[in-house]
Amino acid sequence: MSDVRFGTAAAGGFAASGGFAAAGDSAGAVEAIESILARPHDEVLAECRRYVVGQEDVLREVVGLTYSCLQRMEMRARGVDDLDLPRACAFMLSGSTASGKSFVMKVVAKVMGLELVSIDCSGITGAGWVGDSVSSELRRVAGVMEKSDGRPVLAFWDEADKLVRKTREGGQSFDSQGNFLKLLDGGTLELAPEAQGQREVTLDAGRVLNVFAGAFMGIEGIVRKRLPSSGLELAGAASAAPGLLTTDELRARMNLQDLVSWGFMPEFVGRFGAVVCVPALTCANLRQIVKGSERSLERRVSNLLGAGRAFRISDAAADAIAREAHESGLGARRIDQVANHFEAEATVRLHADDSVNVATLDVDADGGLCLAFDFDEDVAEGAGVVPGADDAPCKTGAGEKDDPAVAGVTAGAGRFEPNERLIAAVDGAMAGARWADAAATAEGRELLARRLAHYQRWRVRDARSVDAAELLLEAVGGYLAVNRDPGMRQTLGYVCALLRFADIGMRDGWTYLDTLFFGRVEVCGLRGLEERASFDAAYCSCDAVRALSCYRRYLEFPEAVRREAVHLAQARATDAATSEREAAWLRADVNGVADAVDKEAPAGMTLMF
Repeated sequence: MSDVRFGTAAAGGFAASGGFAAAGDSAGAVEAIESILARPHDEVLAECRRYVVGQEDVLREVVGLTYSCLQRMEMRARGVDDLDLPRACAFMLSGSTASGKSFVMKVVAKVMGLELVSIDCSGITGAGWVGDSVSSELRRVAGVMEKSDGRPVLAFWDEADKLVRKTREGGQSFDSQGNFLKLLDGGTLELAPEAQGQREVTLDAGRVLNVFAGAFMGIEGIVRKRLPSSGLELAGAASAAPGLLTTDELRARMNLQDLVSWGFMPEFVGRFGAVVCVPALTCANLRQIVKGSERSLERRVSNLLGAGRAFRISDAAADAIAREAHESGLGARRIDQVANHFEAEATVRLHADDSVNVATLDVDADGGLCLAFDFDEDVAEGAGVVPGADDAPCKTGAGEKDDPAVAGVTAGAGRFEPNERLIAAVDGAMAGARWADAAATAEGRELLARRLAHYQRWRVRDARSVDAAELLLEAVGGYLAVNRDPGMRQTLGYVCALLRFADIGMRDGWTYLDTLFFGRVEVCGLRGLEERASFDAAYCSCDAVRALSCYRRYLEFPEAVRREAVHLAQARATDAATSEREAAWLRADVNGVADAVDKEAPAGMTLMF
């Protein structure tokens, strides 16, 4: 007996045509999907290209299919009958191991703001179909959907080719027992309890975008047999031999009928919208992942080392690593395997030895990889760190002086003050927003911090950095609320300017932002909140205590998390300073917080937004 039942909810629950709950929930779903679709298609593609190397055609097709599925969900949420809409809201990715199938979907989900649930189908096959396999995964999907505030969920079924199993007779079989068919139909699934204490769960499958992915090793043979002349065509530049299609070329011609020949049920395959071929990464693609792209190994390791240190890879070393990764067949995974030892050695040396701040991965005379260490003044100055100058004022990076959206500190006559150009740029973008009203109370500052910190949460390497950024924003906002300096105002521009102090190191891990909260440094023009509160009763307020508490909790996070949190905390405001679209969205959010704060809340309760 199947552990998933298909049906309709009781009266007053789910609508027969759509499966959404009452009108309030349906309206919330429409609003959530509209907010995703409001972002231009080209803008999403451009953002994805920053992280995905060598899969331009795949990105374009996957983003297009995702938009189409979301539009179907939107119309369904508005009450349009399922029978009047395109049926398929699922597709299949086919590509060799390490071609980037999982990574592409993770990036697309994050850029578009979809909730992602990754499921390993090989585990389903191993555990058996009844009991804790398919139903358990669907319960996970339902749990994520319950917390998604109406946002669609992308269920990524990886290793889908493992769903087809070998029979004793040497054939292949695929038995879904109706679970996948009902899921892909997009109706309402009732998931029976599987263990003591569990409750029956209802899943609205119409709000789930199902993407299956698999390597399908050997399926090119099935494609070759189907093609005319046994897969022979006119010789092409990309062909491995005259007139013979390569594996990627054959996979590119793969269709739904080939999946049936592979072993899937026609009823299952018939519910897919398309099959997308993900070609293997070329040696040139792999070199970009090593060096020359935004997510290159070179940049990722430099981020790990922190401000004032850098990891560089010579052209010869980049070529050698790319060749090794390509020949191994493991793709980008092999790049990290080759570099792990050198990353660890560079990290230990650069953190332990102040006389060096740059590690360069190069090729030695024997053709092997080796590390060389050096000190680069430009790297040190660009991070605001001067070696050997314990209390000397730090310098800003050369590029920061001319960019109001990046600059945060101005050095002059030995003093560090908030950069007025940055403040003017951010506050100019905020003109018309009710920032002062929103930030007038501790509750409002908490809501504003949440709005700002969660802006680019999909980009973070460590999820804790979002929480750290929220605490940092609330702390700085609280500092401005109690600060008595007439030169400082409680604006978003000043928040961003003060956040830049967290990037300027002094010594022993101490930053200029720490002095803003804990100590007095007259030469830098910063006055410690904690020290002033010790002798000035005006600073012993609830706002001051809360600001100090938030900052102390922020400092409890690891250094790498704090570094990422600083940039996350600034991202939305600095983007608004350079983009009118971002500025308009930010103003709307700030005004929304102000409206929420205007509403009376019971004493002692935190406003939720």
